[in-house]
Amino acid sequence: MSDSVITLECVSKTYGRGAAATQAVADVSMRVARGSWTAIMGPSGHGKSTLLQLIGGLDRPSAGRVMLDGSEIGSLDATKLAAVRGRKIGFVFQFFNLMPHLTAQENVEVALWLGGKGQGKARALDLLGRFGLRDKARHQPGMLSGGQQQRVAIARALANDPDILLMDEPTGNLDSAAEAELLDLLDELHAAGKTLLMVTHNPAVAARAERVVQVKDGRIVADTRHENG
Repeated sequence: MSDSVITLECVSKTYGRGAAATQAVADVSMRVARGSWTAIMGPSGHGKSTLLQLIGGLDRPSAGRVMLDGSEIGSLDATKLAAVRGRKIGFVFQFFNLMPHLTAQENVEVALWLGGKGQGKARALDLLGRFGLRDKARHQPGMLSGGQQQRVAIARALANDPDILLMDEPTGNLDSAAEAELLDLLDELHAAGKTLLMVTHNPAVAARAERVVQVKDGRIVADTRHENG
């Protein structure tokens, strides 16, 4: 489908006030097509992660509008925003953000519980099995490799079958083999119709996407589409 699932209209984000104010995102407008794969690149500290957080409703814009499926999410109260995120958006982070005292299975079950889904154990085991981790279900994160932890994090992000997967440097702490494995998995998710947005510093990783958006000083300075993305 070619319709936009995400739309940013003149979005800015400023932290602090007066002389101490810092503008992390400045007057950004962009549309993200449903089922597309977009990579966001740029120097460190130039607003990439902030942009992703605004898109995912983890932060609110200082100006402009963030639209998800035609509805503005920046004006929703915390409860409604959490409900939208739980249904429609999955998050994957560079440092995995798994709960260290829980098993892999329990980390996925927590997401299902927060999303109000039943049959958490069966769903968690199915997802872990899909990513080759069923035999690691009772392992805590510290017992898993970096690649395995990232796969658990993706299983957790997909627990409630969201339409959109937002990823902040998902390969940043992976070795080459684990990175290649993760990218193959993202290819599968993209082929299955998920909308993927990924912040990355790695041009080789970005090359797997259909579209590369370059960010500098909080602004979009280039927007390139790959014919074979």
